Amino acid sequence: MTGKTGKTWKFIGIAAFLLLSLITPLSFPASAAALEMKQVSIAGAGTAGTFYIMAAGIADLLNKKLDVNAVAEVTAGSVENAKLLDSKRIELGVMQVDVMQNALAGKKQFQSPVEMVALTPLYPNVIQIVTLKDSPINTFADLKGKKISVGSPGSGILATNQIILETMGLSMNDIDPQYLSFAETTNAFRDGSVDAAIVNTAAPAPWVVDLETSHPVKLIELTPGEIEKFTSKFGHFVPAEIPKDAYNSLDKDVPTFAVWITLSGRRDLPEQDVYEITKTIFENTEFLKGIHAVGKYITLENVSKISSLPFHPGAAKFYGEKGIELAAKKQ
Repeated sequence: MTGKTGKTWKFIGIAAFLLLSLITPLSFPASAAALEMKQVSIAGAGTAGTFYIMAAGIADLLNKKLDVNAVAEVTAGSVENAKLLDSKRIELGVMQVDVMQNALAGKKQFQSPVEMVALTPLYPNVIQIVTLKDSPINTFADLKGKKISVGSPGSGILATNQIILETMGLSMNDIDPQYLSFAETTNAFRDGSVDAAIVNTAAPAPWVVDLETSHPVKLIELTPGEIEKFTSKFGHFVPAEIPKDAYNSLDKDVPTFAVWITLSGRRDLPEQDVYEITKTIFENTEFLKGIHAVGKYITLENVSKISSLPFHPGAAKFYGEKGIELAAKKQ
C-alpha cells in the first residue's frame, strides 16, 4: 500500500512539474530588457481602422515583452499623430510616409517643421475607392458631383485625398465632400448619405468587411495611366493591387497604388529603449501577423521602403547589426 502510494505521489509530482514548465513561459513572459520609459503611448486612428489595430497590437506586445505600460490612443490619424509627437503628448505614432515628410518639412498641414524619426516599416496602405455594388459609379471620373467620404479632419486620409483629387484634375469643389471616420462611413453607406469613399488603408479594411455583411460593395479600378500619374510624380507612392480574396464582393484583383505606413517616434526617446522596442517588434512578427494580416510586411527587406526618412539612433543601431546602414537623426 505504501509503495503504491509513493509511486502515485511521484507520478503526480512529475506531472505537476511538466505542467508548470509548459504554462510558466506563457503566464510569466520574461522581459527582454527593462526600459527607462515606464509609459509608452502609441497614437493610432479610429478603432475601426488598421492604424489603431496595429497600434494596439504593438502596445500589447511591448506590455508582454518589455514590462512597460504601453497603450494605443484613438486619434484622427496621421496628421494629428504628428502634432501629438510634436507636443510630446505621445511617444510613438502610426503614420503615412507622405504625411511624415510634410511634417518634417513644415509644409501642407504643418506650419513649422516637426521633429520626429522613423522606427519601423509597417505596411503599404492601398488606395481604395469604395462604392456599393449597384452604384452607377464605375470610374474615377464618375465621382464628380457625388457625395464622397474623404476622411475625418486631421487624418492622413484627408491629406492624401486632397493630393489624389488634384493629381486627377479635380478638387474638393468638384465633389460633395463628407468628412467622416471609417465607422461613420459604414453607417453613411447604409443610410444612403454617401455615394462612395476614397480611403487609403490596408486591405481587407475592417469597416468594409462590416459593410459587406449588409451591402455588397465594389472597388473602382484605376487605369495604368492613372496609377502612373502618382508613382511617377511622388516617390512615396508605389503600384499595388487589392487581391480579390480581400473582400467577398470582389471577383478579380483591383489595380491601384499605395503609400507606406511607418511607426514613428520622438527623437528625444532614450536610444536603448528604442533599440529594444525595434528589436522586439522584429523578433515577434508572427504575433503581429496574428493581430492583422498586414503584419507580414514588417520585414527587414521592407526597411528600404521608408529609407528616405530619418531614423531614431536606437532603430538605426538595430538595423546596423542586421547589415542595414541608415541615416540616424542627430541631436
